[in-house]
Amino acid sequence: MKTFLWYDLETFGLNPRYDRIAQAAAIRTDMDFNQIGEPIVLYARLSPDYLPTPDSCLVTGITPQEVNEKGMCEADMINTLVSEFMVPDTITVGYNSINFDDEVIRSTLYRNLYDPFEREYRNRCSRWDIINLVRATRDLRPEGINFSTLNPETNAPSFKLTDLTAENNIEQLGAHDALVDVRATIAIAKLIKEKQPKLFQWALDHRYRKEIAKEIQVLNHIPFLHTCPLFVSERGNTHPLLPLFYEAEKSAALYCFDLTHDIPESAEGTYQETGIMRLMINRAPFIAPLNTLDQKSEERLGFTKAWILQKASKAISSPVLRKESVLAAREPYEENAKDPDLTIYNSFPSDHDKGVMASIRAMKPEDKLKKGEHLFDDDKYHKLLWRQVARNWPEVLPEKEKKNWKNFCALRLINPPVEGTPTYELYMRSVNEKLESVETDYHDKEILLKLKEYGEELFDKVIK
Repeated sequence: MKTFLWYDLETFGLNPRYDRIAQAAAIRTDMDFNQIGEPIVLYARLSPDYLPTPDSCLVTGITPQEVNEKGMCEADMINTLVSEFMVPDTITVGYNSINFDDEVIRSTLYRNLYDPFEREYRNRCSRWDIINLVRATRDLRPEGINFSTLNPETNAPSFKLTDLTAENNIEQLGAHDALVDVRATIAIAKLIKEKQPKLFQWALDHRYRKEIAKEIQVLNHIPFLHTCPLFVSERGNTHPLLPLFYEAEKSAALYCFDLTHDIPESAEGTYQETGIMRLMINRAPFIAPLNTLDQKSEERLGFTKAWILQKASKAISSPVLRKESVLAAREPYEENAKDPDLTIYNSFPSDHDKGVMASIRAMKPEDKLKKGEHLFDDDKYHKLLWRQVARNWPEVLPEKEKKNWKNFCALRLINPPVEGTPTYELYMRSVNEKLESVETDYHDKEILLKLKEYGEELFDKVIK
């Protein structure tokens, strides 16, 4: 039986490859949104090689002390969560999850010796993100749903869960609690399905790469509609795109030209300069055929089907938009991460290494290092194995390795591997400055005191 697993994460920072999960929540429902079983709420303990970002703690209200008291080690937490993700025929759904939550999950799986992508397709499982469906509903079929609240930064419609639930009379008490946000996501999805069932079903059916590829007529260069945050404006988030070519055979990267732009004189430059964009069709983008436009949506968005087709016929004859011109102007993307924790996309595990990972995950903590030390083809997994054991089960380390682990933690706190991540000194300075500020309210000061206390504990434990 197909089911939805609606999920949300609260994290200790905004870097999905480096920052840690504070809280994860999930609710399973049938395809009609009826809840199946009890909600899942998980906390992950922090290891001493990592400092949370104070601003993230102030947003969520979650402190290191809370997760260390309520939580399990990260390895056990992600094992519990991925077991839910991989229940056969599960559609895992979030709100802005593909850009953030799913990337956090991938990195957490990778850090704990899982294939970081397997849960997205094995057992007939898949993933979906409804935020662009919500944007498309506002642009194309808003009848029955309120989208009147504006984002003060852009003066465009707001798609924050708190704003959407408030203006549609949906109860959402305690935003930035993962379970509350999960319930809000379910409620918004249910509202769209009730008011605009055809649009909802279209988006659900076209979450797959192969279904999107069938819809986009690249060879005939037929324009289509695409909704995404890159297009944010007072009119909406939907633009007409002209499909140009795939980056390579069997590639998921589709190059397109945004027909709201002037036809470029050169393919060199950013999307804002050229209108040329690289659309990844394996990331469940929202796309729709031109005939989705009706008179109301044409007036709302500021373009018509006739105008789109006329502009497309001019654009496709431009030599600047030919494959050789576009690719010649694009610098190839290269992963520059060196630290094993961050090299998830530098190389992918061989079938042999996947098998070794599975066997090591089944071992007792005290056996993992002894039996798995030299088994991997790719040496980075040996380094990840040592770190995983130290982070999750430090008590099983030999005395020499405990000293090495302490030194590793101290180095991480003093010189973290990610640019922009606070060092121990900056962390403590930031906490103290906020504590001393008259603009900091009482509730935030309670959290900041906890963060200061945690920083001092780490200093005594691994730096002093």
